[in-house]
Amino acid sequence: MEKCDVSFKIEYQSSETIKDAFVKYKYPPGSSTVETVDIKAALLQDSNSIKLPGIQAVGTYELDVELAINGSVATSSGTLRVGGCNSSCETPKVYGVKVLENGQLVMDYEVENVGNLATLEYQIATDPGFRDEDIIYSKVGFSDVNYTKSENIDMRHGNIPDKTTLYIRIRKYCRPNGISDWSDYVKFDSGIWGLEAYCLSPNDERNLNSLCHGIFPAWLLKVIVKPTPPDVGSLIYLTNGKLAIPDNIREFDQNAPENLKKSGIRWITFLRSNSEFSPNLIYRVQPEIAEIGGVEEEKCYY
Repeated sequence: MEKCDVSFKIEYQSSETIKDAFVKYKYPPGSSTVETVDIKAALLQDSNSIKLPGIQAVGTYELDVELAINGSVATSSGTLRVGGCNSSCETPKVYGVKVLENGQLVMDYEVENVGNLATLEYQIATDPGFRDEDIIYSKVGFSDVNYTKSENIDMRHGNIPDKTTLYIRIRKYCRPNGISDWSDYVKFDSGIWGLEAYCLSPNDERNLNSLCHGIFPAWLLKVIVKPTPPDVGSLIYLTNGKLAIPDNIREFDQNAPENLKKSGIRWITFLRSNSEFSPNLIYRVQPEIAEIGGVEEEKCYY
């Protein structure tokens, strides 16, 4: 597909010849990566048509233009809105999504050309139409320059629902500029991903720093809560499906603190944050049956 350029106009007055001229902008839009383009030759040739080669990502760009004469630099800022261009970036492919034993999702994909790869982006949705309201997670900022051809889906921040039919697609950002079309989507079914949680035993003091920030003796466990959202009467299970009582914890996680293996869980905070889980709440647990018995008045604040 043909690559297209974005151009803009610079109006300036000077009695001397411009010595240096640059334009800076973030690419992709909103990222922290700054692209710098030398526009001196173009400016001296025709200030009415300054091209930024290869911008193809739809978005709003904040431009910083710098003109220099004999050590003096003038800077002007402006906004450039790009509605879209045909992309010269090769579209990557998604081959499938694997569900590991612990519920971790792994996307298998391929990038045709890593030589011009800037970064990659994937989206996960509950419908193959990928409407805004159906997209449950997107991530930009991973790349396959080592050509691993796989990516662990961000389970902690992705809030991926358990045992749900989902759809995933991927696209590529190219250097120096450009963005591919979205790949064809791939349908997959999620598994059961344990919630990450900080736990304290009855033999430990109820310490907010420990429970809220995972400071020893709090222990990070992956658990499953049924039913959700967690409330009085909810049971806490280990990811092997067994109740999180002392005997099962001791068998499941031999590296856990001795107090936790001997006495079980008294307090727990969940790290997932969505409509069903709040990381601010501290739950009180009956350790011998792994059942939530109440919610403490004290809360975590971040």
